[in-house]
Amino acid sequence: MTIQIPDSFLSLTHTFKSCVNKEIREAGIDIAPMEIQSLHCINRIGSCTAAYISEQLDRDKGQVARLVRDMLKKNLIYKVLNPLDSRSHLIELSEFGQEILKQLLHIENNIMKVMLDSITERQVDQFNSIALEMAQNLKR
Repeated sequence: MTIQIPDSFLSLTHTFKSCVNKEIREAGIDIAPMEIQSLHCINRIGSCTAAYISEQLDRDKGQVARLVRDMLKKNLIYKVLNPLDSRSHLIELSEFGQEILKQLLHIENNIMKVMLDSITERQVDQFNSIALEMAQNLKR
């Protein structure tokens, strides 16, 4: 049974990402996968720093700096001086970024509804519990 876990997990994540990307393309939204992850990350905690995004996405600081620069050009985010540390900036979602995130959440929620069509609430709770525990095991 254990040997099947990587196959089922990879199949699920790949299929979910493919469905999301297909719907994003069909909606005409110009956004990269890392930008999607970043929008979610920024939204989850409100104002955050590039260092936080780097940590959460497990990306190096240079890659995140380029990502932030591209997201600024697309008007998805804006930066303000960090009142607690003048050496850094807080990154916040722009109005346009909030609208794009709203569209992304709608797309993701619709796909989740299809994905969970025949799954009980109890099964979802079990899956979430097991997945969180597996993630914690890997972080040790």
